[in-house]
Amino acid sequence: MRGGIEMRAMKGLLWKEWRQYYKFFLLALIVIGLEPVLVPITYWVYRTGSRADAWSDSIKAVLATGSSTTETIAIIAVIVLAALMLAGERGSGLNYLVSTPVSRRQIITAKYIVGSLGILAIMLFISLFLIVAGQQLPASYSTLEVIQWAILTTVALLCLFSLALLVASFSGGILSSVLFTTIIMGLPWILSGISLATFRQFYAVSAALELKARYIVTYLFIPDYITRNGRYIWSSDNILIIDQVTPNYPLEITILLVAALLFFWLAIKVFEKNPLERQGELLLFGNFKQVGAVFLSFLMALGWAGDVASSLTSFLAYFLVMWLGIYLALVALMRVIAWLGLSRS
Repeated sequence: MRGGIEMRAMKGLLWKEWRQYYKFFLLALIVIGLEPVLVPITYWVYRTGSRADAWSDSIKAVLATGSSTTETIAIIAVIVLAALMLAGERGSGLNYLVSTPVSRRQIITAKYIVGSLGILAIMLFISLFLIVAGQQLPASYSTLEVIQWAILTTVALLCLFSLALLVASFSGGILSSVLFTTIIMGLPWILSGISLATFRQFYAVSAALELKARYIVTYLFIPDYITRNGRYIWSSDNILIIDQVTPNYPLEITILLVAALLFFWLAIKVFEKNPLERQGELLLFGNFKQVGAVFLSFLMALGWAGDVASSLTSFLAYFLVMWLGIYLALVALMRVIAWLGLSRS
């Protein structure tokens, strides 16, 4: 009996999510499909170009090694979709929804299912268009290229959507959700860059060590998975390519799927515990000003300690002292500002 009620509630939630966001999925399809779909169609209409396969040049650019405009737009689109579907409903429909008999787990699961199916449908449509067009007309790409690109890109986008949904579960609004997702997504590159720069200041970092560190980062930075032939590993000055990673498709697909499920599980746990009544906060847990002070003081101490330290040991000592000192100074500054009435406490 209870299972039947829960099933009906889930069907209602799925229908509600689809009815509310299908226009956004159509918009995402249009913007993601500009380069691989609309550009070739425009070519067919106006017949520009002298080569028979000229219409497929834009598609070849998407399938080629490295990121393209299409893939960048797709990354932005899935992050924004997750923010709209969860963080965008705070203070409106979401507050009413949690007051009904449906559980928070059901609410976020419905959003996850509809969002994931929407992404799958978009990528399936684009992939089928590329395959059919490549079979019917002379093309500069192969069906295998499309399949490899489509599978890895789709799974990477699903993983990004799960991460964005997790961040949206503790963000207070759309913009803050997109911002924090971008920061968290880029943390592997940020931390590896800071770590290598710090060690390089006091020790000679071998090319082999730098290559290994950057190789590991390519498996932690989700957008790096969105590629066809391989991911470039750049030198520390981002000028020279020092290696290229050949994708192990079964391994990378497995990693991305496991990460997506982990992010989704964490999103459920966080969403079940976070309050929804805290309006005007960028984060729905703790105090955003305190979190911001910790993060800002961390970055300031990291740069300052690197300037004055003469060894790795002194760097660590300077860093800890400066981190604490800068944090306390920022907290004191916020108290003074609040006491003067220049900001809400």
